[in-house]
Amino acid sequence: MISPVPPGDRSTPEDVRRVVALLQRRWRVLGVPRALRDAVARDVSADLHDAHRQGRTPESVLGTSVPDVATEVARENGWLVAWPMYGRVLVAAGVGAVMALAAGLVLLLPLAAWTVSAVPAVLGWAGVTVGADGDPSWYLPIVLGAYVVFGVAFVAVVLACVRWALRSAAGLNRTLRAGVLGLPASAALSLPVAVWIGHVSGFSTAPHVVLTECGLVLGAAAVALVAARAWAVRPL
Repeated sequence: MISPVPPGDRSTPEDVRRVVALLQRRWRVLGVPRALRDAVARDVSADLHDAHRQGRTPESVLGTSVPDVATEVARENGWLVAWPMYGRVLVAAGVGAVMALAAGLVLLLPLAAWTVSAVPAVLGWAGVTVGADGDPSWYLPIVLGAYVVFGVAFVAVVLACVRWALRSAAGLNRTLRAGVLGLPASAALSLPVAVWIGHVSGFSTAPHVVLTECGLVLGAAAVALVAARAWAVRPL
């Protein structure tokens, strides 16, 4: 009987380590839990290590491409299921959220600031006097429009990142379909509250106000994504 050889063992030949690493990477993309894939990887590493001692290459043992072998092993072990992968979903969504926020800071906020400055001039040409001490109600549509634009971009970027992270995982399309509905729903609930907070604070840019607004929107989005993935992996 061949003793299992850890994939990272220094005594393991480089080509064996390379193949086992490729297998692990494919299983990780499929969402297979580490404990399951590590157990099989040790067996595969042991078999390839033994074949190496006999002068055989990993390719001659596997007989096909490494990704195909990984997929076949996953199928034989019943791993081709929709694993929840909530952590991966949230990390990918977090990356997308940071990208969307960064784009908002670079593009959206300056545009909103320019609009806020331009509107009084336009109204002045129309004979409507708008001053610092006047009625600020016209600010609300501008800010609300900025939130809507940001919300659409936010959903698109976050779902694109989730799609990339779950690109080979089962239940991807169901997750995205549920996310397309869930994220706008979360935005529809959280954005009006965020706008209200901004309105009450005089649309303050103080850190605690901005963090409260962002935390509200991002928290609601995270709940929506977890719910979308939970729905996607439910037993059919």
